[in-house]
Amino acid sequence: MIKVIPHRGMRQIGGVCTEVATDEARILFDFGSPLEDEGDQNPLSIEGITKGEVDCDAIFLTHYHGDHVGEIPSIKAGIPVYMQKTARKLLLAQQQHMQCHGQEVWADSARNLEYGVPVIIKDLKITPIESDHSAIDSLMFLIEGHGKRILITGDYRMHGYHAERMEKTFREMGHIDLMITEGTNLTNDYKGFYKNEKDVENRFKELKQKYKYVFLFTSSSNIDRISAFSRQVPYGQYVITDDYQKRILKIADEEREDKYKSHKVLYYSDYLKDKMENCGFGMVVRTGEKFCQIVKNYFDEYPDDTILIYSMWSGYRTLPGVKKILDIAKNQETIHVSGHITSEDLEKVVKTVKPVKLMIHHTSVEEKFGEIITLPKNVKSLFLLDGESIVLGKNESVDIIV
Repeated sequence: MIKVIPHRGMRQIGGVCTEVATDEARILFDFGSPLEDEGDQNPLSIEGITKGEVDCDAIFLTHYHGDHVGEIPSIKAGIPVYMQKTARKLLLAQQQHMQCHGQEVWADSARNLEYGVPVIIKDLKITPIESDHSAIDSLMFLIEGHGKRILITGDYRMHGYHAERMEKTFREMGHIDLMITEGTNLTNDYKGFYKNEKDVENRFKELKQKYKYVFLFTSSSNIDRISAFSRQVPYGQYVITDDYQKRILKIADEEREDKYKSHKVLYYSDYLKDKMENCGFGMVVRTGEKFCQIVKNYFDEYPDDTILIYSMWSGYRTLPGVKKILDIAKNQETIHVSGHITSEDLEKVVKTVKPVKLMIHHTSVEEKFGEIITLPKNVKSLFLLDGESIVLGKNESVDIIV
């Protein structure tokens, strides 16, 4: 039999962690930090993983966002951690950049995963599957053992650059006994003006043709977004980031198809100051006094030729550092799509995969999922609490163990 335990994430988005275990193997998927002021803020405390004698064969990570990896430093020494090879390099660069602020560097010791290359751990086979999320090189996992197949989607979307590949993956998934999917947008009814990443890129192009100086305010880890922005800065003008952003773009571009790579990125320096002003630019900015001053200078000197694009979740607008730079930008436009699957697309995916059982985590939904989205009649929706478990075995009439 296979036991599945969602340790956290059944009633909150951040801090997701799911265990899959047999009599022989014990594996965890993600080990994240909670989002600020959301749900259970207590650190994960799991016997054999964060305390007591080691009793865990591995932890597999879907991607490098903090709500999926943030509590890895609290696991006991000797537990192997696996993640996609390029995602590991990106996370390592992020950790090294933040080391001066107390960030612990551990990604250098994580083990690499390759798309489609399974890892056998005792009586379980874990196959990493290429996904599509606002963190590039994200993974889904197919877990097989004891005649059962479990799909853990991680965070994903069907409106990114790889929508067709994602559709094909789900069509060809085969029989799934349990599908564990994210449900971030179940309560959001996400219907932004922009439907997909291509729409966002097209709008970048329109604004860059209209304005000489364009600032992009987005997450440094949203590499697809930054790369798309860079591709719409015309030749003869400059694509500017800081040295950290340039470093992670270089890491990402080493493994990407040419059509998704960033273009001619330079990092900001006094040497470029006059050239940028004369020729025009597209510049990626983030919080901090240095960026605030640059943005202020251009809005003061060239108000008709300057715009700031806000390209993140609207909830971040109230954060002090974000608010400060937005208050400076007299001319701004929001251009964004979520990195997470919409409720409408989630319905389609479930209809395509047709799992025997469905579990939705990474969600703040309090009511049963069938009251929010329409599920196929032959799909059994499981509404667990953190710490409860489901057993997949011969006796399928018994699902929940408290």
